[in-house]
Amino acid sequence: MDMFWLNHEQLLKGVNLGFQRYLSRQVKWDRRLIGIFGAKGVGKTTLLLQRIKLAYGDSHEALYLPLDNIWFQERCMLSETVRQFYEEGGRHLFLDNVHRYGSWVQAIECLHDDYPDMQIVFAAPLLVEGEKTEMPFDGKGDWYTLHTMSFREYLSYEGALDLKPVPLDELLLNHAEVTQQVMDEINIVPIFRNYLEHGCYPFYWEDPDAFNFRLQDLMRDSVDVDLPAIRQMNNAVFRKMKQLLIQLAKEAPEFPRMQVLTSKYEMDNTQMHKLLDYVKEMGVFRILQVRKEDGGLARSYRSFLANTNLMASLFREMERIYWGETFFVDQMSNCGTVELLHNGDYRVNEKYTFMIGDPLMDYERIKNVENAFAAIHGQPKSVGNKIPVWALGLCY
Repeated sequence: MDMFWLNHEQLLKGVNLGFQRYLSRQVKWDRRLIGIFGAKGVGKTTLLLQRIKLAYGDSHEALYLPLDNIWFQERCMLSETVRQFYEEGGRHLFLDNVHRYGSWVQAIECLHDDYPDMQIVFAAPLLVEGEKTEMPFDGKGDWYTLHTMSFREYLSYEGALDLKPVPLDELLLNHAEVTQQVMDEINIVPIFRNYLEHGCYPFYWEDPDAFNFRLQDLMRDSVDVDLPAIRQMNNAVFRKMKQLLIQLAKEAPEFPRMQVLTSKYEMDNTQMHKLLDYVKEMGVFRILQVRKEDGGLARSYRSFLANTNLMASLFREMERIYWGETFFVDQMSNCGTVELLHNGDYRVNEKYTFMIGDPLMDYERIKNVENAFAAIHGQPKSVGNKIPVWALGLCY
């Protein structure tokens, strides 16, 4: 037990409360069971530690336990550690990397039942987010997703500009005023360029020179460590998974025909769709299925790296429009729903249509269309229904 307290105290010493992610204000911290989901590197651990430091300080009421610790490979160690923590007056348990602990859902359920006056907060990867509705907690848990840093958060973290989130409806109604307010305060162009390259992950500031290497390590760990810990697959399927990731990264935003994929990887449609589900669950790619003019779904797709930092890390040279599209899909997906339309436009929250491009494109066809906007990468300010794409990063 002393070892866990020592680790807890050492980690808290390094926690800075000067900047807190958007989710820290949204979580209902008084709930008894809370789950935080998110891709690797987005800041789940920091969120847990900040909450402990802010709410409990040096008190032993709260304890941080990383379940990837080798000691928890023995099944009895977790229950024994929690028992000691509870008997010593602990009432707030923060569990990190829970997916690395076998049968973690059942383990948390047992702790939840055995200690009715103890709060449990846990962090898990996106790979298990889709299963949260199946978790046997009788609807008693509150589940949240921590996304990568928005452009608005990056402005605040860098000390450039402190803005409250602007809901999308409000932003589109007043986008000219909002963008002008930002440009009156700062030179947005170089800051936005920096965000596209390294602003999505808070760990950049720990060691900027090592950022690209660490980001690639996170991607590798998602495939080599997290995926096998959660999904059962044999070595042959695992190899195909890695080959598919490399192929999608090279060909993005174009997406191979499903028939080509099933033939290349010797899988049927069901197996291939399962593999693609894993790709999306890891938080490395977003794959959008095209919606036909009649509203149905076509058999064609487009794929996007999850954010522009991954693009910059893997491929320095990409078309400007794809940078803008990737940023748009990332930011909008993190605060709403995004559909890809048959003509290449996007529909957000089933209400707004966006045409993505650069200043040289012709946007005449959406000039008089209701709730239609152009999100332009490379345009400094709003004109009519043309919005600089960076403004859509202010919504969360």
